Amino acid sequence: MEVKNKVMYHYHKLGLYDDIWQVGNELIVDSNFNSFCGSIVDKFTTAVKCENGIFSLEKIIDKYLNDISIENVDLKTITNLLKASSAIITKANMYNRELMLEQYRKENNPKLPSRLHSIWLADKESLNFWKKQFKVNRKLVLYRVSITGNLFKSSDSFIPDDELTAKEMYEASSKYWNPVFSEDDLCKAEYLFQGKVKVLEKINK
Repeated sequence: MEVKNKVMYHYHKLGLYDDIWQVGNELIVDSNFNSFCGSIVDKFTTAVKCENGIFSLEKIIDKYLNDISIENVDLKTITNLLKASSAIITKANMYNRELMLEQYRKENNPKLPSRLHSIWLADKESLNFWKKQFKVNRKLVLYRVSITGNLFKSSDSFIPDDELTAKEMYEASSKYWNPVFSEDDLCKAEYLFQGKVKVLEKINK
């Protein structure tokens, strides 16, 4: 949907392009823009940092299983391995999900803005939902913005589940790109946008 001077809201993560996110500035969001999801797809790896360098988590675990008796591994090491494994599994699920969502968009709705190259926006009705989602992250600042360009509305409700296979994620992506909203879905609405963004107001610090 093409919009002009439409007022929306955006949560900005501090430390990332802070010089651009200033009241009065204008941003251009296009195919060169790398969103949070775009960063996940571009930078996903199973490597972890260790004292001796960066290694594949699989190789590290294999070393303990094959070369070192697991009974001799201390609790701290096991805890760190479990934490690293959990983080990588989370990123792997997001990687698969975003790839399938993008593949479905390209093949079925190519004119819609990409999750990999868009800015995320919210409306007044969904702000409370996103505030609760982000409440644990104190590095986020809410801005009121004016947008002119290509806007797409969907909902967090339609994001494919992590438990699905890649094929099932692709099929489930249809609900995201062809949304049919219930009242609950609208409360969790999310917007993808490409075009011109003007920063109108910094709402909270």
